[in-house]
Amino acid sequence: MNTSKTPFAVSRRTALAGLSAGSLGIALGTQSGRAAQAMSTADHPLMGVWLAMANAPRRDQDPQYPAPSIFAADGTVILSFVPAQINMQGELQFTGSPLGVWEPYDEQTGHFTVVQVLVDKDGHLAGSLTIDGHPKVNADGMSFTDDGSLVTVTIRDPTGKVVNVIPPTKGTPVTAVKMRVGNPGFPGEENATPVP
Repeated sequence: MNTSKTPFAVSRRTALAGLSAGSLGIALGTQSGRAAQAMSTADHPLMGVWLAMANAPRRDQDPQYPAPSIFAADGTVILSFVPAQINMQGELQFTGSPLGVWEPYDEQTGHFTVVQVLVDKDGHLAGSLTIDGHPKVNADGMSFTDDGSLVTVTIRDPTGKVVNVIPPTKGTPVTAVKMRVGNPGFPGEENATPVP
């Protein structure tokens, strides 16, 4: 398959779009690593449902978009991305919701690994993205931020062969707010009183 016709020109921006996807460049000491090993996903502040404002694949042309994300107590994660996009070749492609697993990285940060399936406009499998991210929950426990400094994206062709690995780089921060009844968490509404 000619890689110029695959979604592998999918930019890092596409991969970082989720995320609720998030990572912060933090240095871990031995003590925080031991604490994270002892902490369960059910006790970690990342556990819950978040509304992330994810980066669009073509950041220079499109604003961030809402990406509801679930970090479940059993260690599963679901990121909700837009179902279609224009790839870097200007072609329509369809994207599945990234699904995977997560675990504590330290007391405030989680590490997730998700896989997102990509399909071309004719319905043929075009490949997949594997995203490893590290969202860090802020001290308030109701928001998290990600600068991309720990995110790694692995791009695979339809057979599962790795065609590219995009290493961590800082980018436009992705922010998220924990969703509450009556307050979905859109920017500017973080402290709003839930509607009765």
